[in-house]
Amino acid sequence: MNKNIGENTIFQTAHLVILIAVSLFSVILIGEAFLRGFEPWMVLLIVIAVLGCWFMNLKNILTSYQRLWIYSVLMMVMSAFYGIHLTTINYVTGVITACIILFVMTGVKALINMWQVTYFFILAYNLGAMWLQGYSFDRSMISGTILNIFLILIVGWSAGIIIRKWAEILYHSQDEIELLQGATTRLNDFLANVSHEVRTPINAVIGLTDACMEKEDNPDIQTDMAAVKNAGKRVAEQISDILDYSEIEMKKLAVNTERYMLSSVVNDVVTEITSIKPEHLELIVDVDAACPAMMATDVPKLKKILWHLISNGLKYTKEGGVYVHIFSISQDYGINLCIEVEDTGIGMSPYEREHIYERFYQGDSGRTRSTSGLGLGMAIVSGFVKALGGFMIINSELGKGTKIKVSIPQEVIDPSKCMSLRTKDDISIGAFLHFGKFQNLQVREFYNVMVKDIVQGLGVVMRWVETPDKLRELTDSMQLTHLFVGLEEYMENIELIESFTNRMVVAIIANPDFCLKPGSKMRILPKPFYCFPVVALLNQDPSVEENRAVRLMCSGVKALVVDDEPMNHMVAKSIFRRYGMEVFTADSGKESIAMCETGDYDIIFMDHMMPEMDGIEAMKRIRTVLTRRHKDVPIVTLTANAVSSAKKMFLREGFDGFISKPIELSELERVLRKVLPKELCVDVLESEEEAHGYAAEEPVPAPVLPVLEGAPDTLPETGADLHLSPLEQVAALGVDTQTGLHYCQDDEDLYKQILLEYAKNAPGKQKDAVTFCDQKDYPNYKIIVHALKSTSKMIGAAKLSDMAKALEEAAGALDEEFIRDHHETTMAEFMRLAEGIAGAYGEPMEAEAAEGDEDAEVMEFVLDDEIMEFAPEEPGTDAGDGNGDDPAFLPEED
Repeated sequence: MNKNIGENTIFQTAHLVILIAVSLFSVILIGEAFLRGFEPWMVLLIVIAVLGCWFMNLKNILTSYQRLWIYSVLMMVMSAFYGIHLTTINYVTGVITACIILFVMTGVKALINMWQVTYFFILAYNLGAMWLQGYSFDRSMISGTILNIFLILIVGWSAGIIIRKWAEILYHSQDEIELLQGATTRLNDFLANVSHEVRTPINAVIGLTDACMEKEDNPDIQTDMAAVKNAGKRVAEQISDILDYSEIEMKKLAVNTERYMLSSVVNDVVTEITSIKPEHLELIVDVDAACPAMMATDVPKLKKILWHLISNGLKYTKEGGVYVHIFSISQDYGINLCIEVEDTGIGMSPYEREHIYERFYQGDSGRTRSTSGLGLGMAIVSGFVKALGGFMIINSELGKGTKIKVSIPQEVIDPSKCMSLRTKDDISIGAFLHFGKFQNLQVREFYNVMVKDIVQGLGVVMRWVETPDKLRELTDSMQLTHLFVGLEEYMENIELIESFTNRMVVAIIANPDFCLKPGSKMRILPKPFYCFPVVALLNQDPSVEENRAVRLMCSGVKALVVDDEPMNHMVAKSIFRRYGMEVFTADSGKESIAMCETGDYDIIFMDHMMPEMDGIEAMKRIRTVLTRRHKDVPIVTLTANAVSSAKKMFLREGFDGFISKPIELSELERVLRKVLPKELCVDVLESEEEAHGYAAEEPVPAPVLPVLEGAPDTLPETGADLHLSPLEQVAALGVDTQTGLHYCQDDEDLYKQILLEYAKNAPGKQKDAVTFCDQKDYPNYKIIVHALKSTSKMIGAAKLSDMAKALEEAAGALDEEFIRDHHETTMAEFMRLAEGIAGAYGEPMEAEAAEGDEDAEVMEFVLDDEIMEFAPEEPGTDAGDGNGDDPAFLPEED
């Protein structure tokens, strides 16, 4: 036990302390040797031994515990050499006592015993030498010797008790530490698993809301949808924070270095921050033009560092604003990217500064706290900054705001300036901005510094006025090409400023929701007012009229989406079609390979976790097929696995890009621009979308339902009250329809499609689950029940989702007994629910041909108002296996 303590606890530095003690004792011993005439050859050996010990320590030869024994033995030898001279006999007891006390810190009881043995050796040697030389042993000498022996024994015994007590305390503490570490690990795993499970429905909420907003013209409904989307994005951000923090805590953080343009990163972060920034607060972003245009780092982590620093400043600022200053310092390896975020908020006390990096800590935590969030932001920033090789400094004073400085090493790819003008000679800039309107003096100073840095960085002159009279004088005396005007200045002098639009480009700095009067030729620079939009406006051709919204279009691009979950097909189609893509779907890796052997696609989106063949294996086989066909098609993984190490793994395996669910449109567009040829990615004005092949997508027809096992040939009678609506009948089955509708943004038509898709796939999924269970193929069984868990949760069937989750965990643990006891119950509940959904909506059923009877005629009838059409199935075709693979039952591709 002592050895374990010496290696793994507070005693682990004892070897270094003992080495220092050995060195000091050797110096004293050398001095004594010269003064008392000790043997010089021994002095030389001591010097060599001490130097050898330091060499071992510096080169880290042997373990620290082994070195401790070597140092201890050397010190005992030196003590014995010192004590065997009769001139030092009176000091030996004190020296050995001091050594025993010193060696208590080693935690090694055997060393204490060896020091006692060393003392008795020295005592016996001296007594023998004195007896041989004829010394007389009187009473005082005998009593003194006994007293010294008793003292050494008492000190050694006390040292042993101390070491034993320390060992017991540390032993129990280690058990408690291990319990706490295990609980923390389980908590982090739980948080990561829960977060991962929630990502799928959130993906549906955000993706389908985006699609619905594209098709909805009613502004009130669009406003409500935007609120739903923002709520979903907020949940997605919190899920992402939990995953990030779990990776940091479990030390699984991976750094994925990629090239990026500083302007793109800043623009993305500012766009995201704008949606959460209170209108009464100012956000001032000041970027040094000398920063390199292109660098390399882990871009998502850099974005999150900026996001958390800025959002944290906004969160704790009631009035004033937040100032962000980004600049670079040249280094041999590239540059240090420096980020300073300063706010005019409430500041922090010394106690809060001390605890700011702790997880779940918030400055005003408690029942009455006024801020939202999980309290993970600064802990994530600290972990990411360290992972990227940087450091962070926090300066804050209660009531006076906070200033956070971050420095992160960056590899420079393109050393040219991050912003510049095409021509300076033809540009003459004026500004009608009165920063005195801001009551907060710091905000005024922030704006002054930012404008000054823009002008100096671009190497241009800006003529700045604050009154209408001075503006008239400026425009009369100077031929300006661009004039920047504040919102308040414009509203007070509308006619004057509008009169300048025929002579120059006039840009108003206003909130994003501000609208100009009809016919106005002014430009709008949405707040926050910062360098990159200014440079874009200055570089724009003045003859171009007011810029309309621009969006990415990939017209004609054929996209293959590979996912075993039909609901994910619906979300993917809604998102990709808005870019003008032609979307094809495959339900499995094998099907995607077959489609790639005959079809031509421009991009492939691949899910990871699929039955029979996962996404990685499918990707590699598709690469082989494409190589044989002399084609090069980018393959992007589209998965809910969003941990940073997963992204690195997917890219290492050979994927061209990585997109996590829920899909962020900015990230999707970034990947599309990266992997697709430039000619396939076109930025178009929104009014030109139709000319580029974009049109509102047609409604997806309701899927044809297969006959459920055990159902009668006619429409199923579920026993539900026929006076109830279909939705009420589904609710009577135990489904939380409110939860299901919430996932569908309260769109009953979409919810109906998802329910019918769920019922349609039920027989095939149940059949696969039974087959895999009987064959004890638990990896594939786990995939099936994992999908059942997710889809059941999405429609609101929480009970069935929990049952499937238990089976999934049992399959992962290879718990055959649990699976055997609960499999049939879960499948019965699954089929009961699917049959009830089919009966609730009174949808037609598709009869299955008897097994082995390929010529059996299968009747399919489709209700169209009051017309019923019967169509026999083509001989030899599969009458719907329930997996959603049958192209006869898929919506017609655009």
